[in-house]
Amino acid sequence: MLQEIYIIRPGFATLNQNGRGKPRPYIFLSFCVNYLKAMTSPDAKILKLALPTPYPVGDINAYFIDGPEPCLIDAGLFFKKSLQAMSEQLAQLGRGLKDIRRIIITHDHIDHVGAALYLSQECKAVVFAHEKSELLAPWPEEARDQLYQFLFRCGAPKKLLDENLEAFKSAQKLVNLKARPFGVERLKGGDKISAGALVVQAIATPGHSPDHLCFFNPETRSLFCGDMILGEITPNPLINLDPTDDYRHAPSLINYLSSLEKIDVLRAAVGYPGHGPTINDVPGLIASNRKFIEDRKKLFFDKIQAGSKTPFQLAQEIFGNLDAMNQLLGISEAVAYLDLLERDQKITVDWEGESISFEHKSSD
Repeated sequence: MLQEIYIIRPGFATLNQNGRGKPRPYIFLSFCVNYLKAMTSPDAKILKLALPTPYPVGDINAYFIDGPEPCLIDAGLFFKKSLQAMSEQLAQLGRGLKDIRRIIITHDHIDHVGAALYLSQECKAVVFAHEKSELLAPWPEEARDQLYQFLFRCGAPKKLLDENLEAFKSAQKLVNLKARPFGVERLKGGDKISAGALVVQAIATPGHSPDHLCFFNPETRSLFCGDMILGEITPNPLINLDPTDDYRHAPSLINYLSSLEKIDVLRAAVGYPGHGPTINDVPGLIASNRKFIEDRKKLFFDKIQAGSKTPFQLAQEIFGNLDAMNQLLGISEAVAYLDLLERDQKITVDWEGESISFEHKSSD
């Protein structure tokens, strides 16, 4: 039996290329209809919840899967408007917040997890998250300091870093870390989880974040993909410093490409992303993302050959003048493509110097 549930409400998706002219990490495209065509097992109902955020990215998608143990995939922000929207949309299915028994987390970015611990406490719901999730082990001050220093070595001005640090501190009010979760299950990838009337398999997909997980139901070939693939944007390969490796940065984009291979072999029929519309051609979108990365890699290499000297300068030349947050996202992209070009032996990078620097290799 095919269940179809439609939710109509304003929303926003983001793009990181405008299709013509100068590429940008983020510009905005509004869309008016969020819909879900859910291919489910006979007893399953999947409700797409469009949860508002105060950020330019707009709504985050959470998914309620009905069944014996009703499940929520991602939780949105600890934010009155988000919790109210969740409650109102669940009511269309004759359900409420108190019906949630399991909360599955795709990754620990605050727009996806801000309300997770609060809902776990209030609903007596078990939280399932990657063992590396900072929701379960909050970011220590040392890690923030290390990231600040890394970005400074990338050439970012101190004023820009201070502005973003204040924004980060302000955003913490949208995450409830004080609630006591009813229960926690730590995932590695490969785990099988009952999610409402479905059973999903966790797939470790690092790249956008080191703890990122997708969840796949083989019976319906449905992929709950978080921010791994998105219909309107390519996810930013964010800088992640590994505390187990002396805070060296992880090669986010290289990891992301490996994760694309993992989900490509699934040949999913439908993808349920963390932002934007449902994905009806998952293999096609994966191929499109790969092409986008190849094209952008060439663009970065051309700028390096023209004389860019620091990741910050490289990002400025690619993306132009941006607001403070998007400047950091631009640096993340620059670092990610330096990793990729270094892997391809197109450039050499000094990651350990007082300033991170690079140069292209001669062709002889």
